[in-house]
Amino acid sequence: MRVLQIGRDDWSAAARIPSGVAWEFVHVDDEIGFDPALIGRVDVTILDASCDLRNLQAVGKLITPHTLLVEPGVRADPSEDHARFFAQKAALAQDMDDRQGLVDQLPRRYFAKPFGQKLEIRRTEVSPLHASRAWYEGNAYLATDVDHDGDFRQLMMWKENILYENHRALELWPEYVKDEGCEIQLVVQLIQNGTSDVISFHRTYSEAELAEPIVISHESSGYLSCSIFARGHGRVKVGPIHYRHSREGAGHFLPGGRRIVDSRREELFTYFHPGDLTPPLNIYFSGYRPAEGFEGYFMMAGLGHPFLLITDPRLEGGRFYLAGDELEGRLHEVIREHIDALGFREEDVIFSGLSMGSFGALYYGSQFRAHAIIAGKPIIDLAYVAERGRLVRPQEFLTILDIVNFWNKADEDGAPSTADAFTRALLERWRGEPGFGDTKILMSYMQQDDYDDAAYYTLLESQAGKATEVIARGYQGRHNDDSPSIVAWFAGQFRRVIDEYTEARNGE
Repeated sequence: MRVLQIGRDDWSAAARIPSGVAWEFVHVDDEIGFDPALIGRVDVTILDASCDLRNLQAVGKLITPHTLLVEPGVRADPSEDHARFFAQKAALAQDMDDRQGLVDQLPRRYFAKPFGQKLEIRRTEVSPLHASRAWYEGNAYLATDVDHDGDFRQLMMWKENILYENHRALELWPEYVKDEGCEIQLVVQLIQNGTSDVISFHRTYSEAELAEPIVISHESSGYLSCSIFARGHGRVKVGPIHYRHSREGAGHFLPGGRRIVDSRREELFTYFHPGDLTPPLNIYFSGYRPAEGFEGYFMMAGLGHPFLLITDPRLEGGRFYLAGDELEGRLHEVIREHIDALGFREEDVIFSGLSMGSFGALYYGSQFRAHAIIAGKPIIDLAYVAERGRLVRPQEFLTILDIVNFWNKADEDGAPSTADAFTRALLERWRGEPGFGDTKILMSYMQQDDYDDAAYYTLLESQAGKATEVIARGYQGRHNDDSPSIVAWFAGQFRRVIDEYTEARNGE
């Protein structure tokens, strides 16, 4: 990784620089030294002395948000222009009394490539000591009943281990739900590299400790073996274990990445980039992705304006951003929080997404008075997608069956709902007032889509008789046959909508 230090004395002259870290020092008064071509790529920047704004702006393109660490005294009382620069870079006040300690933390917090994956529930094995029947609930949970007091007993274990490398901390988050009469533990063992029987780390985590993600940081590399123990009386449902490279407090996946979680231990993640702090705020929902992390960073960054990335790590590659009221409400609050913090109106927001992300964009976008919703390869009727799978898409995208079979949403009266009922209620809301209101809707869709070939027409029908502006372009093929054309149209329309919005805002 590469570190840029801006200050009055070069830390690398006295501090021990970790292996693999390239250190670049620029004196605050050396204007020539602020040439981006001389500095090159930067992963994290340290500012430990007051610096002329022109010099900071000269290297501004090298500094990504949430990676500018500023000495508290410099950060405390900036000029108005400095404050705007710090806001654009989401600068962090960082105590720098212990320079060596900070330097040692940098490669563990600001590494370049994020990583996230999961131990799937189908890779588990029920303990031979557990007598009760166990069964899979799709790919969501392994369920069983617990009926014993006293000591904890092994319930199940994963047959697959997790690679652990000692230069990166690893974050674990097990999904599970259980009856109140049950109590569980997670047991983690580290099998040292180069051996099959040397256990260099063994730890039992209680439910209280599992309330937050577990961070594994050990001097030995190797493989992590995980198992669940339980006691008490009731039903336990164990889901996958998510494992990710931890930034040890600097964010999730990307520096500044934020985690949202509910009482069912279901997660969503968001990442905010301040851009130029001028409207519109562009919100992008990631598509279906088995690898956990954010999508669309460079496309959205290229637009220049503030943007919010949202990703869904549940099931194999996402649950279409649908959840109980608790998790959905928290995501709604995060979106609202960023709109208010920027001083924008709802009309200054554009929602967007591709495929699974298109559902998130339409579903959440319709809850705000957004300027526009831009969707590629739209999916609206999830029950219809599941129904078509048997003949149109056999043995492909089976996750949709998990979604509709284990539906966890309720109707307006709080009674259990179904995917069909949910879609009917959603379309009824879109048909009503205000519906989409003045929100523009732009869609690129596949004419022979093997997921939801009716999505475009479903949306049009819901807006019949309304003044909603809908712009669409259809392409020949199935859902994944011509993604480059869909993405090109999507990006081109995004730029056009922003240009027209800016012209109207400026009165041109």
